Amino acid sequence: MPGDTDPFVEPAERTRYDLMRSKHVIVPLSLRRKLHLCGLLALLAALVGPIVATLPAAVRETYFAGDPMTTRLGAAAAVLVGTVALAAAVAGLTAVGVSLDRRPDPPESSVWTLIAAEDAASAFGFITGSLGVVSGAALLVSGHWGIDAVRRLNEFGVQPYLPYEVFPATPRLASLAGLVVGLGALASSLYVGSP
Repeated sequence: MPGDTDPFVEPAERTRYDLMRSKHVIVPLSLRRKLHLCGLLALLAALVGPIVATLPAAVRETYFAGDPMTTRLGAAAAVLVGTVALAAAVAGLTAVGVSLDRRPDPPESSVWTLIAAEDAASAFGFITGSLGVVSGAALLVSGHWGIDAVRRLNEFGVQPYLPYEVFPATPRLASLAGLVVGLGALASSLYVGSP
């Protein structure tokens, strides 16, 4: 795609950070692109609320004693943990971007610290964040496939609507957290890396 790559810049015009980053960073996407992806994953978490709110009546009657939106669920806890990981990634990536805006050509010791911080934030967001959000959302959406699909999952030992009272994660809370983190990530991406 034409807009996916940065325009070619002569190596002599690049900063030490740019040269070291291009050689050593694990996920070779720009900070702005990484923040966009974190924001989109978090907005996926925000869909958990509408997914649970629109479950078929048969699923609601069978698997929920009260309001599904306020029931503490294990799958909602997974989504919330993923969203918290995405929030940490957004904070880390934004901190790297702000540091580079303040000092575009940092000394070599700082370059390695920034690359390590970017890699750690990227790994935390893209691995822990995406696993939590996608797996939790997939479990919660299973009720839309019908009551038989949920029963088949239960036969395999997977309980998508397992109450989890230990952790106060409800679909409403997971959805709200996803919306806040997603919008924050997208807003941060407008600032980080802007000309």
